[in-house]
Amino acid sequence: MGKLYVNGIIRTMSHETDIHSAMFVEGTRIIAMGEEGKLRRRFGRRILSIVDLNGKAVYPAFTDAHIHLIGYGEAIGRVDASNYATLEELGKAFVEAEAINGLHVAEGYDETKLDRAPTKAWLNQLFPTEPALLKRTDRHTVLVNDVLFKQLGYKASTVVEGGKIGLLESGEADGFLYDAAIEPLYALQSGSVERNKSSLRSAIKDLYRHGIIAAHTEDLAYHGDLEEVLQAYREVTEETGFHAHLLVHHLVIDQLIQMNPVLPSTLSTGAMKLFVDGALGGRTALLGRGYSDDATTRGIEVHSPEQLEQLVKRARSYGFTVAAHVIGDLAIERFVAVLEKYPAPKGTRDRIIHATVVRPELLARIRKLPVLIDVQPVFLLDDADFAQERLGLNRLDWAYRLKSLGETGALLCGGSDAPISNPDVRRALYAATTGTAGNINKTNEVLSMYEALLLFTKNPHIATDTHGRKGMLLPGYDADFVIFEQDFYTLRGEAVLHNRLLETVQAGKTVFESAPVMN
Repeated sequence: MGKLYVNGIIRTMSHETDIHSAMFVEGTRIIAMGEEGKLRRRFGRRILSIVDLNGKAVYPAFTDAHIHLIGYGEAIGRVDASNYATLEELGKAFVEAEAINGLHVAEGYDETKLDRAPTKAWLNQLFPTEPALLKRTDRHTVLVNDVLFKQLGYKASTVVEGGKIGLLESGEADGFLYDAAIEPLYALQSGSVERNKSSLRSAIKDLYRHGIIAAHTEDLAYHGDLEEVLQAYREVTEETGFHAHLLVHHLVIDQLIQMNPVLPSTLSTGAMKLFVDGALGGRTALLGRGYSDDATTRGIEVHSPEQLEQLVKRARSYGFTVAAHVIGDLAIERFVAVLEKYPAPKGTRDRIIHATVVRPELLARIRKLPVLIDVQPVFLLDDADFAQERLGLNRLDWAYRLKSLGETGALLCGGSDAPISNPDVRRALYAATTGTAGNINKTNEVLSMYEALLLFTKNPHIATDTHGRKGMLLPGYDADFVIFEQDFYTLRGEAVLHNRLLETVQAGKTVFESAPVMN
């Protein structure tokens, strides 16, 4: 016995123009698509109920192809610095929030959106005797107070390979830690099984309200013992039915191989994850030449070319593909060079994550590689206040190149990098199809709405070899779909941002339903 959906705009995503008006769902699967009359005659008494979509639009449910699930769940329960316009307001909220594991944490500040930038003196004044840290929105820069700085065993003179300690002109530490210098904080913030389960439940519940029922996530090295983190994932994904594809940080890959864990159908493992550089906002993304607003630095090289080569060789020895965080053009060049030397196993794809600043000649080299590229269209919106300052006008031409990356033949998958950015897929669709934010104009790099939707529907399942039953709306596929008030194909500009999600369905079961709008 099943449910017949009628009078809708049901986009299968198998082809740009493949649309049906009716769909029959039985149990956890889609049984048939077509016209209402034909489906009524065909299934007759098997139709338990009929849902009149009344012209609403239906798409495959979304997958976020680059997220940090536990980290996102943790961030939901912490002070969100992006909600405050002044440092004073942020400070009040920060002080009032409860410490976790004896540590005060606030997430996601952006100095370009505050009335003044946070400083160590400000944080010391808020927390003179207890450890505290404030994470920048990109999570590649954190500000710590003196108590925590000393607790970490750092000094102003400490040299951190793949990272750095920020310094004042006087030579005193300024409280800012960059990239690899942040790693010791993982142990202080690591969660128990129960805490991680709670964070996962919070993240998944929130993602359902954005139409997201699956994710490619990378957080196995940050939240406690690997076996306990996997235990939390097992329990919560089996409980919810949410599917998580786990990238494996190079710090824990040896342990994972030794464990050889048996995973449920809701979990899968993917590429070995590594970082080549940092982030554009904090000037730690690795550029070929100095930043336009600070020529003294061109970013941070998390791994030297020799170290990068050894890491890729280690992944190959295990039969793994490699996923690398690369934002700056030099970081991309370094990673591409190693992939050219040690190509992915036949029939597989390595994963380029972000690819924000890409020189033209690198596009030609990427074209020859078997890769998929995790793109974050929302970065165009998030970076609008500082991208031109960091890169300059000429180099900005190399940035946010969605169309050009797609033309390399690489498989493009869409993600939010939450909690770095908001996982609302509408923001990604808006950015990808308009190409404008602030004074940045990338209209020459936009995607069609069909191409933009593919980033979050069909393509992530091609990446994980689950596209035979997920990512499209076809007979035999899982009944994973979202119902929106309007068809995205008919919307332009900011109207995309306001298209209301009415329902999220996972395996035939409604996991989110919007409240009715009061007239």
